[in-house]
Amino acid sequence: MKYLMNGLSRVLGLTACFIVIGSLSGCKPTISFTALQTILTPGQDTELEWEVEFVKGSGDNVIEISPDIGVVELEGTITVAPTVTTTYKLSTRSFVFGFPMFIKEELTIEVEDGVCWDFTGQTVPDTCESDAEWDFYAANYAGDDIADYVFQSEKSAIVPDLGYQAVLLGADHDEPEELNGDPLIMFGNVRWPGLEDDTDYKVTLSVVYATAARRDVNDSDCEMPTIELSAFIGLEEPELEIDSDNDDFVSVINLSTKHILTPDITIADATDDTCNDDGVFEEDSASLTEVDVTTDSDGEFWITVGLTPSTPNMTAYLRSVTAIFEEQ
Repeated sequence: MKYLMNGLSRVLGLTACFIVIGSLSGCKPTISFTALQTILTPGQDTELEWEVEFVKGSGDNVIEISPDIGVVELEGTITVAPTVTTTYKLSTRSFVFGFPMFIKEELTIEVEDGVCWDFTGQTVPDTCESDAEWDFYAANYAGDDIADYVFQSEKSAIVPDLGYQAVLLGADHDEPEELNGDPLIMFGNVRWPGLEDDTDYKVTLSVVYATAARRDVNDSDCEMPTIELSAFIGLEEPELEIDSDNDDFVSVINLSTKHILTPDITIADATDDTCNDDGVFEEDSASLTEVDVTTDSDGEFWITVGLTPSTPNMTAYLRSVTAIFEEQ
């Protein structure tokens, strides 16, 4: 009987441990830890943003970000400017049912030699180029239909809600349902010199942009457009071409292979009714890794960034473009 009771005690103790462990697994804090941009050149900065929600009843809660930041509040943002590739760690400590719980999230910011273009008008000398060398256009529309369009292509435009300058690309059409053919594209391009002649490179590209509320992709009744963000990297300069035999249709030629950074820019639930309200402008970024390109005999190629809305109605702001070149 003694051995039976000892065995039963061990079983009950083990069962209790499993119950506690099972309970603790559902008591982890909820953590969001992101960066506005994860690809930088030396001298650039980015914003880390975090939000932590501890479970009800937990105690002695601590949040710490390393390296070089320290203890922080439950939510916040901080600007960092790492000079080398750095992994930031958000660590939490709490006590649940008297048991300590340690949870960690990691976020790597890659820093490599390359070039960045800053469109905010706040370019730091010797860090980023300005928007001076960029040109912006609209294509894939009938010239005869131009009276029904309102195009916006403006440098140094103030971004609503955010307050800084950026490149505004916007389009509006009175009757978008009547349009057929290739979708409208608004794009900007720049020629980048200074690389080795006739040399193979892998290019990593990052674009920071701001848009207002877009429809929830699950809301079939909301007709606000989404936007595809893409990039083209090649040796030829993209040019506009007008087809006089087809309603003076304006298209773009010499685009290289399309690489999609994000197929569906959308901010769900940014307002109570995203269909009837443009909402609040918010920032985001998208990146594209390892595009193969070979420079010409002058060590140059063209970088093009394009925005294609699902219908020809959109408003977007470009804040910056960053390109990292890895010689092969």
